[in-house]
Amino acid sequence: MNLLITDDEYYIVQGLVGMLDKEELGIDNVFTAYSAEQALNVIRKEQVDLMLLDIEMPKETGFELLERLRSERRRIITIILSGHQRFDYAREAINYHCYNYLLKPIGKQSLNRELSRAISFLRSIRENPAPAPAPAPAPKIGTGSGDSNKVTDSGFVNAVRNYIRDHLSDADINRVKIAEAMHLNPDYLSYCFHKEFNTTLTAYINSKRMDQAKYLLMNTDLSIAEIAEQVGIPNVSYFYRQFKKETGKTPQQYRK
Repeated sequence: MNLLITDDEYYIVQGLVGMLDKEELGIDNVFTAYSAEQALNVIRKEQVDLMLLDIEMPKETGFELLERLRSERRRIITIILSGHQRFDYAREAINYHCYNYLLKPIGKQSLNRELSRAISFLRSIRENPAPAPAPAPAPKIGTGSGDSNKVTDSGFVNAVRNYIRDHLSDADINRVKIAEAMHLNPDYLSYCFHKEFNTTLTAYINSKRMDQAKYLLMNTDLSIAEIAEQVGIPNVSYFYRQFKKETGKTPQQYRK
């Protein structure tokens, strides 16, 4: 397992190198670069599996480097390490399917924990190869128009909405499963989803389940238990509570 650290600040690069638990992580080689051009040269000469990448660098940004890697069809698990907590940067990182977006400064424990998770993710991909998701344009913020769930159907937004729609009957659908499907870190997914939808994943899933339940109540003769099963809430008592909390009515009252 080889790691490349790319940042235009020498002391940051050397500090990150010094914090690595190489043996524990199973990292064989650590390469360093102080510009996008240097990083590209390393990648073309060496096998690079994982990369820590700064965004704002002279001459060429980290995102411009990722665009060049994309054009050369090079797949490297990338963790953005930035000093800027900006949603437009996080959104762009989604566009390039980065594994995570971390803020500087980062401590030794946090750094090694995130690298460990990324390495585990990479190994799982190699053990169970699957087609990589097609690159998509960065999502745009929805206007809302009185509906906190109204967003534009592009890229990340559309992919998450479609996944939830197609797996709504799965009782165990959660952010970890969605993150795996999106090839994203769960915490990163939750952060970006909340920014985009102005709600949590759990609340959004529950809202979609209730919408589907209302449709089935009004348009089918299915029993309450069957409807609860179809919307991923097999516990009928819990379904009753959630439905009344959402609508102010019991399922039977709503159907009438």
